[in-house]
Amino acid sequence: MTHYDYSRSVKDFVREVHTVLCADHTIEEAIASLRHRKIDEKIIYFYVIDDEGRLKGVVSTRSLLLKDPQLSLEKVMEKNVVCLRENQTLEEAMEVLSKHHLLAIPVVDGKQRFVGVIDVQLYLEESVEIADARHSSDVFQILGLTLEEGRKHTSWKNYRIRMPWILCNMAGGLACAVVSRFYSEVLGKFLLLAMFIPLVLTLSESISMQSMTQSLHIVRHQKHSWHRVFQRIFVEGKMVILLSVTSGVAVGLLSLLWGSGFLPSATIAVGIIASISVSASIGASIPLLLHAKKLDPKVASGPVVLMLADVITTSLYLSLATWWLL
Repeated sequence: MTHYDYSRSVKDFVREVHTVLCADHTIEEAIASLRHRKIDEKIIYFYVIDDEGRLKGVVSTRSLLLKDPQLSLEKVMEKNVVCLRENQTLEEAMEVLSKHHLLAIPVVDGKQRFVGVIDVQLYLEESVEIADARHSSDVFQILGLTLEEGRKHTSWKNYRIRMPWILCNMAGGLACAVVSRFYSEVLGKFLLLAMFIPLVLTLSESISMQSMTQSLHIVRHQKHSWHRVFQRIFVEGKMVILLSVTSGVAVGLLSLLWGSGFLPSATIAVGIIASISVSASIGASIPLLLHAKKLDPKVASGPVVLMLADVITTSLYLSLATWWLL
């Protein structure tokens, strides 16, 4: 990974692009203009400028290909463009790229004139295959890590940032130990239940983090209507039910190999189904609640979700076992 001085201004890193179009051109004229240019770089976005070179918008490839060729670019372009001023820092550019999940950002001068672009390729050693959505997602994770590495935090400051969340996880682990001690009778009689606790916790944590990720995606795209939000939650809920039943039945059947009988195995299966369902609900709701309280869901969601998932899963699993087996 190439290391840069992130306090430098973006004008030192601007890349010239040859996909700039005139706002008063029609789609047909714009395409004809592009055909006569020598374009060597990867085409990410088409930028629209006026006669004075000021950035007016961005037009998509889909619009150029599918819209009426006689329409002017002004009628099909996206006018709300995220852009950078050339005197902003490289660190600020990385934050904008990561926050908005953009592969490139236009840079303008003090008079809003288009200067060039800053793109994610600047921070990566390997070329980015834009068509690969999964790779694109990985790029923004790498970008976030690079941004954190570029910030010159002292060891003490990093410690103060991270330690509260470590304490949160420690509190969750200690709570699970207390819960397990409270149910020591059933664990003492049915050792099989204790053997499968790590697996039950792992499944619950995995599903809760997946649900949390989906909620963070919803929070990040705040333009979603509540109808759309509930629709996505409903779809996620059906998927979680399928995952919980499949996992519970599979693990329950495998636990029969230990020869402890059908009832302990059934307890494990039902415990997994219930634990995954509850943990998924926790994972989905925490980011939404934090967002509603004007807190940063990206920072706090992970530790809080994991702590609650562990404690509630352990309590639910052992409560069910005590009710059925004792």
